[in-house]
Amino acid sequence: MQSARIRILALLATAGALHAQTLNRPGSSRAERSLYQVLQPSESELADRVTPVVRAVRATSDSVVSVYVEAIGQFRGRTRNRVEGQGSGVILDRNGLAITNWHVVARASDDPSRRVRVNLKSGKDYDAQILSTAPDYDLALMQFVLPDGDEVQPVTAGDSDSLMIGETVIAIGNPKGHANTVTVGVLSAQDRSISVRTPDGVRNYKGLLQTDAAINQGNSGGALLDITGKLIGINNAMSVGSENIGFAIPVNTVRRVFNEILLSSENLGAVYLGIQVDKQGDQIVLSKVVPDSPADRAGLEEGDQLLAMRAQPIHSKVDYARALLETQPQEPISLTIRRRGREITLRPVPISSASRSVVLRTGLEFEEVTDTAEVRRVTDRMYEELSEGKPSSYPNSILRVVGVRPDSSGEQAGFQKGDVLLGIVETVREFWKNRTILHTYATLKELDDSLHVIVQRQREPEADIWILRNDDVWDGPLKLSR
Repeated sequence: MQSARIRILALLATAGALHAQTLNRPGSSRAERSLYQVLQPSESELADRVTPVVRAVRATSDSVVSVYVEAIGQFRGRTRNRVEGQGSGVILDRNGLAITNWHVVARASDDPSRRVRVNLKSGKDYDAQILSTAPDYDLALMQFVLPDGDEVQPVTAGDSDSLMIGETVIAIGNPKGHANTVTVGVLSAQDRSISVRTPDGVRNYKGLLQTDAAINQGNSGGALLDITGKLIGINNAMSVGSENIGFAIPVNTVRRVFNEILLSSENLGAVYLGIQVDKQGDQIVLSKVVPDSPADRAGLEEGDQLLAMRAQPIHSKVDYARALLETQPQEPISLTIRRRGREITLRPVPISSASRSVVLRTGLEFEEVTDTAEVRRVTDRMYEELSEGKPSSYPNSILRVVGVRPDSSGEQAGFQKGDVLLGIVETVREFWKNRTILHTYATLKELDDSLHVIVQRQREPEADIWILRNDDVWDGPLKLSR
């Protein structure tokens, strides 16, 4: 047996050598030589390979970006940016307006220690600012910080109501950091509902498109296209534990949320004015002014035509959104309006989005007090109440009530202007006894985050709040609105 195997191997080696000599022999056929030569395809062959999928990808690949959320700070003794999350985004206009999933950029919202960076297929990098978010729909609006003269390529939007089950769809995104990855499948179903874990808990999303085009981690916020290259959805989730099941937000839903929520004044930027702007013909008009809001206090009225903001002409709701980008809380902002034929400039003082969120949940408007003597007095009084002596360090600010909305839970609880917030009390069960913890807050963002957690955690949310009034400590329950 051994000698027979050796003879067979020798014969095979000889045959291989003879075949190689044949291939290299002058006059051997093209078919014989094809494995050893690189033959460039003809133009007609290339044209045959340009399928509708290839054309769709070519038309839109410059409109899909990679999105990175970075933490800014000291890491291992060096100042650098550390990537904390990644996803995808879709460009909406040439000036750098783009859309992505809320869960992709949620950690960077209202947090100066984090930034959003986008990378284009061309290799260009831009910082991006979050204009607004709609967590209930898992959408967020971004604005790229473009140098003068730079433009980007927007996507062409389609009509998701015209989709047919079984038609070819294409997903483009940034899965696992692999930019502009393309997957192809079919539209499997419409009007699907899913429950997914998000940065603030578990949320339910409905009315989604289902596809078997692979949508992996990092595809979130990317484009779902039809065979013509038009945007039909924004990829937002994959089915955990299942293969070939992904979900996307229909583009018609995106269009509605964009106009009604993302571009509404309640959701734009880190500041709140209390106005709703709408386009009426070729004019931008204040369609709503919230009572007791910064805009109302400044004298703005429903029906005012908005002409300019921060000396920038306003021709669209997007112009209004961009004008808010550089506005800071408590910084007066100039609005030029036309009212009954007269041009007027008014200067409302916006409040932060965190302050507005607290107002909505409590009816209380706070200011951050940074006076050192006041901060020390309040902090020392708090520690006296807790019988814990003097604090080892003092916060940078404290929160003081500057307004109480009529008929709010804050008014019903007895809050008054001038009250200083000491903190929110939580009772924690430890072994055989309870322990009381006083959570203190130096910023409105900290307070807003805490109230949000309480609202999400409790079926009937209520907080036990301690305040300082005329050097006396008061405490009582405060009901919170969702």
